[in-house]
Amino acid sequence: MENERFDMIVIPENLSQRVRKGIRQGEKIYMRTKRRKTILRLATAAAVLLACMGVFASQPAIAAKVPVIRSIFKLLQKDYSYQGDLDSLAQKFEEPEGADGIKGAETDHTGSGDGSGQGGSPSGQKDNAEEKGGSPVDSAYTKTVDGVTVSISEAYCSVEAIYLSLMITSEEPFADTMMNMEEQPIIYLKGRAGYSFISEERGEAQGYANGGTGSVEGKFLDEYTYAGIYRIDALDIFGNDTELKETYRALDAFDMDYTIDQIIGDRAEPEPLDYRGKTKEDLEAMSDEEWRAFMNEITPPDRNQFPNKYENWWFDGPFTFHLHIKMDNDNAQVVTVDEMNDNGAGLYQVVRTKFEITVEEKCSEERAASGVFLVVLDADGKLLPHGGSSFADTYAINGRDVSRVYVYVCDFAEYMDDIKGHRNDADFREILEKRALYGKEIVF
Repeated sequence: MENERFDMIVIPENLSQRVRKGIRQGEKIYMRTKRRKTILRLATAAAVLLACMGVFASQPAIAAKVPVIRSIFKLLQKDYSYQGDLDSLAQKFEEPEGADGIKGAETDHTGSGDGSGQGGSPSGQKDNAEEKGGSPVDSAYTKTVDGVTVSISEAYCSVEAIYLSLMITSEEPFADTMMNMEEQPIIYLKGRAGYSFISEERGEAQGYANGGTGSVEGKFLDEYTYAGIYRIDALDIFGNDTELKETYRALDAFDMDYTIDQIIGDRAEPEPLDYRGKTKEDLEAMSDEEWRAFMNEITPPDRNQFPNKYENWWFDGPFTFHLHIKMDNDNAQVVTVDEMNDNGAGLYQVVRTKFEITVEEKCSEERAASGVFLVVLDADGKLLPHGGSSFADTYAINGRDVSRVYVYVCDFAEYMDDIKGHRNDADFREILEKRALYGKEIVF
């Protein structure tokens, strides 16, 4: 009955589109190295913030006019899942001459949804700040809607991902937000992305959001300000379109139109359902059919939406940006293997960029259906950690010797039931050599 009850969990639309990859992500989250968040580190971050801003905003009126931080990569990169010196390679977006970043226009803040400034907008909400009754507070890389300002200040683009740095400032304090395993607030962006190398017709035919929707990694700098890094997987852009992948990888630069329709956070304390006096024992005594019927009865229809007022806070946009993105081709290495053994397991391609390694297996339909799990070791035979990608087999490489890596394709069930328990053993590589369905040494 417990498994049946997982069916009641609300899955945000567009946030998970690949079931098999999604199954793997649970293991990736478990495997990812936890980074300690100490008072000393928070104090250091505050010092960096002060140096960047000059004045630390502590009141709503001041927070609305805080200068945009232009070095968010530098502020966050030590705690980011793909650690490394993003700042040194970052493309900085400087406002055109005469732009003051966040301009102190008087914007109408009445469309705040649930009254806290962080809920859904009422029906009939207009599409931009000017139509909503306030003058627009916009510049090239800073957009304001209903007292919420979003700035994009940096980008880094490789053949495997686009990284954008974001600063979100609200005139009202952010709602208390649930933290993930790594003590970062759980925040999503729901939006749309268009690219100059993809025609509108082709983009629509692909049938997905092209990287406009996903989660952000970052932290609150104060109760009015959030800074984060948003990563778009290249696979979200070209999917299974091999021709488009090759087009993307050959680019030196491209234009990107990015619209954030909603900024969504998980509330720290979701509103509980009204179980109408029934105890845990009463619920456990129900049959699956009785339990489902009771849950349908007590669950408000709008709770099955994403976002919803019971579990989320959110800001409505749109916040629209036109970005000219430069590609870093110099730090990319692509090794194509394109082989499969008698087990139906194999490897197609391994790509190394400045901050990550991405692996694409090649398996028979039968083998893929039964499930496989990829394991990648560095040159020293140590397990590479997964990064924050939502579906791709990507691995963070900061501080590791990846002049060569060892890739193994394991049976999913066997890995989960037994092999993964040996991850910290000194002979882990030898265990993989004996038990993996397929193994390959890749030299860069």
